[in-house]
Amino acid sequence: MRGGVNPVDVENEVIRLSSEIDKGVGIVSARQQEAKKANRDLDRAFATAYLKAAGPQTEKRYRAELETAQLRADAEIAEVSFRHAERQMKALETQLSAWQTVAKSVTQMYGATGPGRGH
Repeated sequence: MRGGVNPVDVENEVIRLSSEIDKGVGIVSARQQEAKKANRDLDRAFATAYLKAAGPQTEKRYRAELETAQLRADAEIAEVSFRHAERQMKALETQLSAWQTVAKSVTQMYGATGPGRGH
């Protein structure tokens, strides 16, 4: 922010961030749905593999875990993607909050001195 900011700059940044947050809601929801689906797929495949496996319970569990290892990795990746999207949204919300604070300060400054009259 070299040289300060004016109300138009602040307003544009608030609008841009609000738009990014609006888009981000859909992204976070999609990532959450993907993570939930991946976990459901893993649970279903694990149960199927467990029931198909022969041997004692411990052995059946390990066989089912080996058979569904890729689905577990996919579910973990989907969960990480979802959490990342959540963190990105939080960062955008924090930036928006900061710009809203700047907007209040700029509004007070221009309200007190009027545009073009100095500080």
